[in-house]
Amino acid sequence: MKFSIVSITLGVALLTGSAPWPGVSPAHAGLPDLFGKAQPPLPKGALQVQDLEADPKGFTGRILVRGVVAKVSPYDPQLFALIDSREARVCQDLNCAKYYLPIKVKDAKLKLWDEIDVRGAMAENPAKKLIYLQADSVVNLGPMRK
Repeated sequence: MKFSIVSITLGVALLTGSAPWPGVSPAHAGLPDLFGKAQPPLPKGALQVQDLEADPKGFTGRILVRGVVAKVSPYDPQLFALIDSREARVCQDLNCAKYYLPIKVKDAKLKLWDEIDVRGAMAENPAKKLIYLQADSVVNLGPMRK
């Protein structure tokens, strides 16, 4: 069995994710996700929804969280539930999440499948036994699914 230097170089490049030639990007760079939209980079210091799952009350001060709108409350037009963007991409369903992060947003026109960055602080409504992210600002990155 003969192997050429080119085939070995290409094989190593594919395994390591590096380009075999200068100026050529790795094979996986910029590939779209399952929905055909490139994944936006996570801002520095931002959290994913699953990062809050273990102890949402443990996060104090202002935080930045990225997630996908999975549910809208039928009782409160300002209350939404987010799931982790990575989980939404993998399972392609809004009902498969292990954890839903409630958020309260003023004047939001959010729709299911919108991927958003939410900046705010964790709050609690003891009467409703609800811990949620009270949004100061929301950046809508657009629908993950078209």
